[in-house]
Amino acid sequence: MALHATGSYSIDAMSGPKSQRRLPREAMWFFVFAPPLLAFLFDPHCVLSFDNMVRAWLALTLYTLVTGFAVHEGFEWLAPRIDGLPLALRLVAHATATCVIVAVGTFAQYRIIGFIYPEIGEDLAGVIWRGTLVSVVYLAVAAFIGGLQRQAVAERMQAHLEKTAALEARLQMLQAQMQPHFLFNSLNVCAGLVHTAPDAAEATIDKLSAFLRYTLESSERRLVPLADELRAVGAYLDIQQERFGDRLRHEIIAPTPEDPAPVLPPMLLQPLVENAIVHGLSAESGGLVRIECQRIGERFEISITDSGGSAAPARAGTGHGQRNVRERLRLVFDDAAELRCGVAAGGGYVSRVSLPLKGVS
Repeated sequence: MALHATGSYSIDAMSGPKSQRRLPREAMWFFVFAPPLLAFLFDPHCVLSFDNMVRAWLALTLYTLVTGFAVHEGFEWLAPRIDGLPLALRLVAHATATCVIVAVGTFAQYRIIGFIYPEIGEDLAGVIWRGTLVSVVYLAVAAFIGGLQRQAVAERMQAHLEKTAALEARLQMLQAQMQPHFLFNSLNVCAGLVHTAPDAAEATIDKLSAFLRYTLESSERRLVPLADELRAVGAYLDIQQERFGDRLRHEIIAPTPEDPAPVLPPMLLQPLVENAIVHGLSAESGGLVRIECQRIGERFEISITDSGGSAAPARAGTGHGQRNVRERLRLVFDDAAELRCGVAAGGGYVSRVSLPLKGVS
């Protein structure tokens, strides 16, 4: 969600504009295209012949480029040093500095200008006056344009901050929706084991504690490493296996630590795994829940497949979890990530989460 403004200002993050220039550098093109107009201002008779017009244009192009660049850089050098002064004093300081720069620049170039265009005569004071007038007009227009640019950047930054705050609030709400649902199901598993298998109940409570610790620690994080999410999902499957026993088998094929892996919103995979367990093990013999992670070019795919009896693309009860996952993916990755669900090639049901390896908004 990076923002870019036109001109010399840009916002790549929350830190604000990187450039500290007070004037847009694009405005300096004025000193390239203005000489034909200035030639007539300096000497109306220059248009009487083509030779005069060319020499006047060459002389004034040199003059405006050198003087204009000096005026522009002088303004930028002085501006941050007098920021704390009242407006009237700043205007006086800029006007004085501009007059001095134009006078010194004109005096230094006057012989060269006179050599290229002798018709200018011995009017050094007139050249300084006209040069100062043109420079002041340039500074006024350039400062006005620069102010509009800064205002546009500030408005875009404010809109970006407001949008980011709204997205973060929405993400936290969606994540919070999953935690009570998971806790309710997991406590039911533990309650069923307390009397029949106390040791298993204790082990399950330990796994539940580790999982809840993960949910709490990640609740303030927008994104988590894939390895952390897979460990949490593994703990969840272990808890559910205590409930279903031999009817539930699970397998996680994770990338090696050396392989590139994406980041993703915390608790993103849990509702998909829960759907695979609830709806995929309807057969009497139970089934397998398989999680496979693989890189495909510059993208990463996480497949959650079950071997259950119902393979209809739109299972009853899967809608809420899938909507939650899709909404969180959209808020974090825009259109760069997606969730695809449907019939698996060998039967059962598969949910595929496709993520970019880079470029999180």
